[in-house]
Amino acid sequence: MEETLFVMRDLRNRILTIEHGFHLFMKWVLFIIIGAMTLSVLLGVLFRYVLKAPLPWSEELARYLMIWGVSLGASIAFREGSHVGVTMLQDRFTKKYGKGLFQFAQIIIIIFMAIISIQGFILVSKLEGQTSPAMEIPMAWPYLAIPVGCFLIFLEALAILIFKDDRHEER
Repeated sequence: MEETLFVMRDLRNRILTIEHGFHLFMKWVLFIIIGAMTLSVLLGVLFRYVLKAPLPWSEELARYLMIWGVSLGASIAFREGSHVGVTMLQDRFTKKYGKGLFQFAQIIIIIFMAIISIQGFILVSKLEGQTSPAMEIPMAWPYLAIPVGCFLIFLEALAILIFKDDRHEER
């Protein structure tokens, strides 16, 4: 019994360590995306208005980077509790019922994100052959941002539901 408890505690700590490391990695990915987007827009403006030779791909690249940045950033904001939330109903209940309401909301979020992720991956699989106008990359890449972002929110909501007490102390 005691050995099983130790194994479960060790597994929980490993999962939380991996999740924390992934969170830091995603912050760096977002930093790079924002930097690349800024550089793309600056190059587009420089080439269009100063050098009078517009780059056909700069606006499209910035747009697709923005889509990826928002989708990935949404999962980071969800983990950190930065999204706008209405907690009036949860605050009116006692601690026990408020916790139950919070868990119910997390389950709804998990179901909703699972549906969007699955349907998004199905949609992306049907985009074979479509390319973007300027960069001529497969349109599946920009469209993939939505199901990937929703899947990451799904994982974060699941982690919050399972490990809420452990993660709440970090915030």
